[in-house]
Amino acid sequence: MENANLNKICRLLYDAFIEIRMASYDGESKVSFWLADLLHTVPLDLAREAAAGSDFSDTLRTILERADERGIRSWVDTRLTKAAADERPG
Repeated sequence: MENANLNKICRLLYDAFIEIRMASYDGESKVSFWLADLLHTVPLDLAREAAAGSDFSDTLRTILERADERGIRSWVDTRLTKAAADERPG
């Protein structure tokens, strides 16, 4: 069974690592730092929730809370909106 929250989180990670790669290439360290800081615990959170048979809502909620705390919620919201649009049947 496909898990919508897992797909959202994976897409968010994908986009973050693309941003980190681009920022590293351009020498922009602020973006790299904030994205890495936001997401560095996500893989462990995913593993914990997967083992518990969770729907990954705790991990997604944590990402959103941490994004709010760091002032980068708009970046996360933009990526999640794009991911939702990409999931819609054409």
